Amino acid sequence: MKEGFFVASTLAPTSASAPARGEPLASSRQAITRLVLDELARVRPRGAHGPLTPGMSLAEAEVDPIGFLDAVNRIEGLYQMRFRDEWLAGIRTCGDLVGCIAEHMFDSADRALAPRPSRAPAPAASRRHAGLAAAGMTSADEVFPEFTALEERLAALDTAGLDDPFLLANEQVQKRVARIAGRDVISFTSFDYLGLAAHPDVARAAKEAIDRFGTSASASRMVGGNNTLLDRLDEELAAFLGTERAVVFPCGYGTNASVFNHLFGEGDLILYDELAHNSIMQGANASKAGRRSFRHNDHAQLDGLLRDLRPQYRRVVVAIEGVYSMDGDYPDLPRFVEVKKRHDALLYVDEAHSLGTMGPGGRGICEFFGVDPADGDLWMGTISKALGAGGGYLAGRERLVRYLGYTTPAFVFSTACSPPNAAAALEGLAVIQREPWRVTRLRERSELFLKLAHDCNLDTGESGDTPVIPIILGSSTRAIRVSQMLLERGINARPILYPAVREAAARVRFFLTAEHTEDQIVQAVETLADVVRLTA
Repeated sequence: MKEGFFVASTLAPTSASAPARGEPLASSRQAITRLVLDELARVRPRGAHGPLTPGMSLAEAEVDPIGFLDAVNRIEGLYQMRFRDEWLAGIRTCGDLVGCIAEHMFDSADRALAPRPSRAPAPAASRRHAGLAAAGMTSADEVFPEFTALEERLAALDTAGLDDPFLLANEQVQKRVARIAGRDVISFTSFDYLGLAAHPDVARAAKEAIDRFGTSASASRMVGGNNTLLDRLDEELAAFLGTERAVVFPCGYGTNASVFNHLFGEGDLILYDELAHNSIMQGANASKAGRRSFRHNDHAQLDGLLRDLRPQYRRVVVAIEGVYSMDGDYPDLPRFVEVKKRHDALLYVDEAHSLGTMGPGGRGICEFFGVDPADGDLWMGTISKALGAGGGYLAGRERLVRYLGYTTPAFVFSTACSPPNAAAALEGLAVIQREPWRVTRLRERSELFLKLAHDCNLDTGESGDTPVIPIILGSSTRAIRVSQMLLERGINARPILYPAVREAAARVRFFLTAEHTEDQIVQAVETLADVVRLTA
């Protein structure tokens, strides 16, 4: 079990940098104790009694071995350290885990302590490569054991009689019916929340843009790839969102992955929700700034972290999402605004899944809560979901967004968003405003699915008020099996597995759209309930 755990954790992104030895706050036993008890509390079963204390044994804390490894996995990411098997073997109490971290968190067990391998003599290297070749292997098998790990996981699926659940190819998509392997299925896998990707006006605008500009921008916006469509899209996005300025990037993932590294560095701190998108974590990890996650949607814990940490840093940014794409929930934005103002921090909100889905007019989480966008600092989003096109954007105050539009690597050094995508997004914004019923219908369809799922006693987690609805199944194997059985019965919804989520939270995820009919939703939930019952 431990070996498999390490394979998963090493492939998952880390979420905190290792502080330099001697940093008083990061290395304080009090801070470590608080974090360890928080993480162990997360994996306790529901109904566990009493608060955790350092002196409690893991058995008394009701933390089972799987939950313990889950907590260790998260702590590894938070402190960017790796626990050796022999360390874990000696842990009996909560305090033992605190002591282990305090002793080893700065010794870089996988880096500094491990001696650098000396260059092997040529004859030995030759013999090694010859042996690999004789076994039908190459040196890549030795250098990249991840290849073997992936192949073993795929082989295990086949042995269990399960299909590979990923990379299914759509042969055709019309509204919410997709053709896969020659069969028509109702698809719940699309981010096309408002049904704009095939809207006749949006398609027409894209085709006209091809006739006028071609299929590619053919350069970055800085050096020849800009055009009037992109300039207009910048302006229309800012007007729609209610910000002073917006700038369109080639893609959403690259926007997050680039801007944190670019805007924050040594002497700064990046705090982000523990369930933030991988692109945010990758951007934070690339930065030389300090970085740390906080409990999901927990503005109170964030407040405490900022109270303790803020004085030590020049700039601090808090990164959250408008809608979380794994769980279908959202933050209490007004509370986060209060916290960020109280501690003079910046607020960065990823609206990839809230643009077009939140608020009466689909303008996002600010409209949903009645918050002035000026109360935040940066509003990031994509035009590849509700707007039915492709690309990303940043929006916010004039000076800040102008600076990022001139200097962010993902903008300066990447080919600009293509003309048909820019034109499609422009028309998509216009359609949302002249056909507001699309946002209303999306909300109604989402509420219907959620109600029917609850009526069938399906576990939808914290989902609510959004078109993202997970069905929590408790194991990766069961999630794959349920997804496979659904597909066989004409419903396409994909599984989300460990390590993307905790093993106990493995799920099948449904994306609702304005194009789903009530009959399709009823059919999907009835089929789902039957399949879940059969796999119990």
